[in-house]
Amino acid sequence: MTAAPRHRSVADHRAAVARLLGEGAVARMALDRHAVGLRLAADLAADDDLPRFDNSAMDGYAAHPRSGEDRTFVVVGDIPAGAAPTSGLSPGEAARVMTGARVPDGTVGVVPVEQSDASPTGPAPERVTFAGPVATGRHIRHRGEDVTAGAVIARAGDEVTPALIALGRSCGCTHIEVHVPTRVAVVATGAELSPPGTDPGPGGIHESNSEMVGALAAAAGCTVVRVETCSDETGAMRTLLGALDADPEVDVVITTGGVSAGAYEVVRQVCEPLGTFEFVHLAMQPGGPQGLGRYGSTPVVCLPGTPVGAFVAFRVLIRPALDARHGAPPARPGRAAYDGPTRHTRAGLVQFVTSVLGEDGVVRAPDARHLTALAAATCLIEVPEGVDQLIAGDEVTIHHV
Repeated sequence: MTAAPRHRSVADHRAAVARLLGEGAVARMALDRHAVGLRLAADLAADDDLPRFDNSAMDGYAAHPRSGEDRTFVVVGDIPAGAAPTSGLSPGEAARVMTGARVPDGTVGVVPVEQSDASPTGPAPERVTFAGPVATGRHIRHRGEDVTAGAVIARAGDEVTPALIALGRSCGCTHIEVHVPTRVAVVATGAELSPPGTDPGPGGIHESNSEMVGALAAAAGCTVVRVETCSDETGAMRTLLGALDADPEVDVVITTGGVSAGAYEVVRQVCEPLGTFEFVHLAMQPGGPQGLGRYGSTPVVCLPGTPVGAFVAFRVLIRPALDARHGAPPARPGRAAYDGPTRHTRAGLVQFVTSVLGEDGVVRAPDARHLTALAAATCLIEVPEGVDQLIAGDEVTIHHV
């Protein structure tokens, strides 16, 4: 690849990540509980009318009066839900119907059982008398009044929800086209990383990036298929990346650490000589050092090793590309007023400040540092390159996390 500028803009690198990850896969699957959370890759049209037929909205009596003054009717049928009437109603006739049951042809209206002299249980009576006249169209759900066959009930990009499953299946739909979750492998690098439950020793640290990035990927709708850690040995890194490239269950690899210009930057040492990677420093803080490319045929996005930097870089650079692969609409930044002490920032860099958006619509930076502030944050304030301080009352751009 051609040499990159010393400082790449956030927007340019976000676009580069999107190009690398490209479009995701689309699959046809059953419209059932397993589809919840996925997004449609094509419009969904109703296969049938909803309701499929004129039906009763109440337990009561479908009636066909001779005149508007009729109160007493001959009961000629008993129609539970799921049964079809065997004949229509003539003037002066009624049929007992249950909620959801198909009403006979000739039905003028349905009278609830509570407004009749009939018992709500037991056999249907031979005759029934109502407390008032039969109102035309009352308590009848007409065929297709909710949805007509062929009507679009959900658009491409819509999320499959329990309610959409109910609607779609009620309209006769059985299958949908969806965006398939991206299958992600996460690799945290560093000789200093200590596995959970072990003593890090005098120079080690408790490893956290792998599960943090895995959780971020899962929250973005990905299927996290592997979570790995790797030392700073180049041989071990080549072996691991080769295995991930050969794994048919891995679509994308995300690494953390090893991307700067130091002596033990294992990801950069292994990947940069391949010619299919580029490593740059972005005009952003935190998370400036970045890399991306292909190991074999597998896209690899390389994040910095600091947990806050990796978190911010995932949210700002990778999440938009994953949302696009999964058919999700682009996240729209918000605007809020900043309330807090004057905060000096570095001009020339886009800075992302871990912050809390209050119920009053005002954003405040947590009274904490680094990971403690990140854990408390509900959003990131984006401070543009040309701004060198935040002052109470400033209107700022925010990204929800």
